[in-house]
Amino acid sequence: MRVAFIIGPSRSGTSVLAQALGRHARIVATDELHYYNLLKPLAEAGGHGRGWVWARLEAIEHKGRFFEIKNGTLTDVPELDREVLPKPEVPLLRGFLEQLAQESGAAAAIEQTPMNLYYRDEIRRDFPGALFLLMQRDPRAIIASQKMRWKVGEHGQRDIPARDIARVRHAGHPLLQLFLLRPTLRAMATAIAEPDVVLVTYEDMVSQPESVLAGLAARLGVEEDPLMLGVTDAGSSHSIESGRTGFDSTRLESWRKSLTETETWLVERLYGDALVLPKTGARPRMIETVKLVLSLPLAVAMALYHSTGGYGNLIDALRRRFL
Repeated sequence: MRVAFIIGPSRSGTSVLAQALGRHARIVATDELHYYNLLKPLAEAGGHGRGWVWARLEAIEHKGRFFEIKNGTLTDVPELDREVLPKPEVPLLRGFLEQLAQESGAAAAIEQTPMNLYYRDEIRRDFPGALFLLMQRDPRAIIASQKMRWKVGEHGQRDIPARDIARVRHAGHPLLQLFLLRPTLRAMATAIAEPDVVLVTYEDMVSQPESVLAGLAARLGVEEDPLMLGVTDAGSSHSIESGRTGFDSTRLESWRKSLTETETWLVERLYGDALVLPKTGARPRMIETVKLVLSLPLAVAMALYHSTGGYGNLIDALRRRFL
């Protein structure tokens, strides 16, 4: 079985890539399992065994209960017996993905937690020969999607707790996201040079989906499947889920409607080298700049408040991301 991990900045297209690959008849794609950055640290901190972790992997993948686990409100999932778990020498996540692939008759398994960008060494130890599919997207689109991310709960059908909507609403402050993007781009620059990392540009995937997805299928050892093109608009931060299918290249510059002139100028000024699409020539506006600066302290405080408990090991997560 071939295994690949989709990594990269949050809101860079990791979910739509996983959705596309998961539509392939020979590929199984999971939800964001958050094994390395959440479940494993929680288990270590609480002294829980492999059965505890496996039960939560199943709760995320089959029951959509990630938010309950992250927020510490999941109480009705019993720990599994050792008899149903993989052998102790088999890394737990590898055993879980192998079981999913076996059940679905898949030749490849895909995991899509963006934060795995910072856990590549651990993944390589557990999954020798794994691929990393590194998503790249125009920084203006990332900042715009982060700014509007809180609307995913409003636009979609997924039940997202109010606490998490509040967290992403405050954390989506453009100045805060501009600060957070720098270490992410630095980590991406390091990853791109690694031989097991495949760069996937979101804009290329949307405008040329057939060739991009066919190339990725080949890297995973399977033939092209037209079903991969039938993605939906689930999880969009810019539009209400309509049930439409297929990649829509007209949305590539939807960030223009979400970012102010000043926000666009800031992204282009700070991350001009990372832009995928041409610069707009935007200029800062005094009133917009003042509003951004004055609203930042409250946004940071509220984002930290609502993020409490959202990481298995917050100190380790910060260290990996910023040091």
